Amino acid sequence: MGRRPCSTCGYQWVRIEKVFDDATQIKGESAKSKCPQCKSENEVSLEFTRTEPIDHAIDPFWGLELALKEDTRHGTVWVYGATHLEQLKLYISAQLREGGGTKWSYFTRLPKWLKTSKNRELVLKAIAKLENRLITRPTI
Repeated sequence: MGRRPCSTCGYQWVRIEKVFDDATQIKGESAKSKCPQCKSENEVSLEFTRTEPIDHAIDPFWGLELALKEDTRHGTVWVYGATHLEQLKLYISAQLREGGGTKWSYFTRLPKWLKTSKNRELVLKAIAKLENRLITRPTI
């Protein structure tokens, strides 16, 4: 992707996004993009950025898709493992959530639809499905 101010009118930002299969294809690459305001063409240099799925259900270290995720009509509920699932379940099922956590806590960064009380049953059903998938039966 790339962005720059318009060379004609100064409008910020003229943007362009292109998808490549391989990041080595874009070294020194540039593309033309039209300014949304004055419609003049601008040369925009491209930089490589890693794309993420909309639901962000990927492992941040390996970039692999997570196995513990469940789609709902509002979005995707995903967890890394059993501990993460238990913490999320306790938070969602709480009838009263008092402030006092830091602004950088995990729960403050959850999507609003996930924290809304009207979606509690929907999210808890998704969590129950994740719990069923997580539980492994011992072999005899």
